[in-house]
Amino acid sequence: MSKKQREFGTIMLCVLLAFAVSGCTRQGQSGQPEAVRVSGVDVDAAEPAIATASDGTVYVAWVEHHPDGGADIMLDRFDTTGKSKGSEVRINPQAREGAAWRGDPPSVAVASDGAIYVGWTARVAAQPHATDLYLSVSRDQGRSFERPVKVNDDQKLGAHGMHSLAIAADGSVYLAWLDERNSPPVLADQGKTNHTHMEENQELFMAYSRDGGKTFSTNRRIAGDVCPCCKTSLAVAPDARIYASWRQVLPGNLRHIAVASSSDQGQTFSAPQIVSDDRWMLAGCPVSGSSLSVSKDGVLEIVWYSAGEVGPTGIYRSESRDGGQSFAPRQLIAEGLVQGTPVLLPHGNGSRAIWQSDQGSGAHVVAADLDTRGLMISTYRMETNSELPAASLVRDQIQIAYVRPAEDNRRSVWLLSKAATSD
Repeated sequence: MSKKQREFGTIMLCVLLAFAVSGCTRQGQSGQPEAVRVSGVDVDAAEPAIATASDGTVYVAWVEHHPDGGADIMLDRFDTTGKSKGSEVRINPQAREGAAWRGDPPSVAVASDGAIYVGWTARVAAQPHATDLYLSVSRDQGRSFERPVKVNDDQKLGAHGMHSLAIAADGSVYLAWLDERNSPPVLADQGKTNHTHMEENQELFMAYSRDGGKTFSTNRRIAGDVCPCCKTSLAVAPDARIYASWRQVLPGNLRHIAVASSSDQGQTFSAPQIVSDDRWMLAGCPVSGSSLSVSKDGVLEIVWYSAGEVGPTGIYRSESRDGGQSFAPRQLIAEGLVQGTPVLLPHGNGSRAIWQSDQGSGAHVVAADLDTRGLMISTYRMETNSELPAASLVRDQIQIAYVRPAEDNRRSVWLLSKAATSD
């Protein structure tokens, strides 16, 4: 079914179910457009990622899952009101070769020259458990993508995922991921899913490209004993310092957020620093990483979820003013159960944190505005019946892509565009 056919079907569904959530672009009472459905009505879609360009274009990537276990990585582009500017494009050259799951979506970034970069994982036919990490590049505003480039340089059949992507001001492309190349081999019956077998700790690797994603450096190991199902995070500061974050496994199954930095464009990294001693002992994986943001004056800010013994369960924040060598005592942003990795965005004279809250009646997307000291100004519900948000900021608009239950036990991906001010 073509996208035009799906859009027509979506319009008809809106007419029949006007009182329910819909795929139509409608104006709410505040005058702000309501959410629009990004994925088609006839697919099972999840794992959204989002990035915005300086011209206001919003790029949303997501994963379409098929009954045979295959997956396709898709991308579409929108304006700041959520109106589509083109047609969706499949990024993986071979149909259904993609691989993704709830905790490991694609990663998307837009460079200053307008190039769109998408990191994604592909299944390896020889081993159902194994994946390889690829980067695809579009230089025509998402209309087409060049042949993907493999990022991991090992030949072992293992997982390479939980990746993150960042573009420096000079155009350098950085990718970080969790890697199994030095782990014991996975038995056949352990490879039935992409993630439930991951009991062994993994290692954090990274690579960079200086030629626009055409080739990549030798892979570099940054850390070992990394929580195997928690998303990594990357950020590049105005002074070109690179920050990488992950969830470290400490003796006693304590799982805490760690950060390392590089001041030589990814050649070497500092020793890992634990952001906060949360005393979270867990003989399993929380499937929740951290999010990083660096201000214009070089202050590194970080948010994460913790359910440790020290303090309430919830979303926390900290900052570093010395290049990641030390971190301020953590601050509680919001108390309650959280799923997935929170998002942190610069916002005015402070920042905005966005996450999936499981407090109250079901899952919903929540946002909190923070001032320059990290103190919460306000918190509010952005969208109900919604999961696993990805967010980006462009001009005076905040763009949030998220997952919502759809028809026939499928899932759908939606895009919400809102003014970057609290409700």
